This record gives sequence, structure tokens and C-alpha cells, in this order.
Amino acid sequence: MLRKIIEAYDGALPDTVVPVFANTGKERNETLDFVEKCSSQWGVKVHWLEFSKRSGEKSERYQIVDYTTASRNGTPFAKLIESKKYAPNSMMRFCTEELKVNTIRHFVEQHLGWTTWKNVVGLRHDEGHRCLKAYARNAEGKSPWVTLCPMDKASATKRDVMAFWAAQNFDLGLKGYEGNCDMCFLKGRKILRVLEQENPGMAQWWIDQEATGVQFNKEETYQQLQKQAYDQPNLFDALQEDFDAECGLVCGGDE
Repeated sequence: MLRKIIEAYDGALPDTVVPVFANTGKERNETLDFVEKCSSQWGVKVHWLEFSKRSGEKSERYQIVDYTTASRNGTPFAKLIESKKYAPNSMMRFCTEELKVNTIRHFVEQHLGWTTWKNVVGLRHDEGHRCLKAYARNAEGKSPWVTLCPMDKASATKRDVMAFWAAQNFDLGLKGYEGNCDMCFLKGRKILRVLEQENPGMAQWWIDQEATGVQFNKEETYQQLQKQAYDQPNLFDALQEDFDAECGLVCGGDE
């Protein structure tokens, strides 16, 4: 989406088009590398943001970072959990709202000084239900921004996106089941166990958070997931059953 917008402006974005990336601290390193490559190879400035706090002046609720200084140890996410005194879960996914949506909003209102704006997101045409939700929120008129989904309007699908990246000299470099947030609680239990097998210790941050008394999933803790990952050494073979025959991606998670 960003690349197509850059092309639409003949290779140079005007000051009124501001690409932003809100880092939670739990994005995989591949994701951070990818954002940096988009910026450097396409000659566009990406504003890196992180959550700081939920209250106080808007200027205090976020911080501007960059590729080098961005958190890679979950600090913004941990701050949010500490302030809320409980962890997000599938019923209350406040991590996205606080760490990304509100963080970007405070940056736009305080740093850019905008009171209304257009929020451009990369939802594809084959993510119709998510696009419809965005359009419905626009109709409600409760936010200072209007969400635009140009990928949807252009009828771009996953197949189009994959074809685009196949023609580039870099891409995200993640398997379909890995996702950007390393061990997001919205991923299936089987996928989380495989991720721990493939990346020993990846579950530790989540275990440490639950050690403070919070829990992301009522049915199973990350400590239990980690134990099961090493008790069942051939989980990846079982995971093959969950692969979609057409796209080769694991289906069933929100990542």
C-alpha cells in the first residue's frame, strides 16, 4: 500500500502524507528490519512511535523512536499491562487500541497538530469483514479521523500482494503462521507451541508478565505452553494439517 501511494505522488510524498509505525516492543526483529528497509529503499521517512503512558499530557503518552532505539524487549507492552493491572485477551484486545491506535492518535494530534485526518490502512479486498467494520466506524463519526482502505477499493487480494513482493529485492521474511507479534495470544495454541520450539525462550517474556499475576488466556498459561512445546517434539508435523492448500499459510489466527 505504501509503495503504491509513493508511486501515486511520483516518488515523493507531500508533507501531508505521514507514514507511521507503532512499535509494541514485541514485534519480531524481521518486522522491524522490514519497516526500515521500506524506508531506506523507497526513500520515505517512517515515523516510529511507542506507547509511554495512558494518562497525562498527550505529549507524554507516546515517544518518538527510530529503528535503532526502538524497544525489542517488550517495554511499551509491559508498561501498558502494568498500568491496566491485567493483560489483554481475546475478549478485550486493548493492546492494539492502546499501543497502536491511541499512540498514533496522540502523535497526530500533539506532534502534527491535526484535528481531523484520514487514516489509511492496508486492509485487502479479501478482508472484506474488516473493511466493513472500518467503514461502519466511519459512519458513526465518533473519531476525528476517517479510515480509508485503498487496497480494498483497488480490489487487491493476498495473491496480488504476494506477487508484488515476489518481484521485490526484499520482503518481510516471515512464515505465514509466525505473524508480527511474536507470541500473540490470539494465535492458536498449537502455533504458539511450535513457535517456542523453533525459537527457544520466545515465550519467556509472556511467562514473566504472567508471573506478575496477569493472564492472557484462561485455559492455558504461557508456562504450560512452553512445557508442552518440549514435551511434544514433533509439533510442526501436526501443524502441517492446518496449512491452507492455496496460500500455504496457517489459517485460524488473527496474525
